[in-house]
Amino acid sequence: MQTPTSSEQDLPVTYDKYGRMNYHPDFHGKQKQPWSTTDQKFLIENYERLGPEQVSMELERTIHTVMTRAYELRKKGVMPRPKKATWHRRMRKTEPVV
Repeated sequence: MQTPTSSEQDLPVTYDKYGRMNYHPDFHGKQKQPWSTTDQKFLIENYERLGPEQVSMELERTIHTVMTRAYELRKKGVMPRPKKATWHRRMRKTEPVV
């Protein structure tokens, strides 16, 4: 078993200007590897329910990579497009005032 070097142990987690985690070897072990059919199936089935952040952690890939793959699959017609929401998902639904 290899012992990590001191530079690998001290790597800080960094984020881009949108708040997404940048590549970090401890969290993104499958980065730069081809997508397997099981990974792609997991992405298609869980992207809308879990969101890109959670799916990226499950698949050990960056959020940007997961979002790009979802865009490509939707463009090909393999993955369904999201339903149009009439409200922001973080807001509560309220009854209309009459």
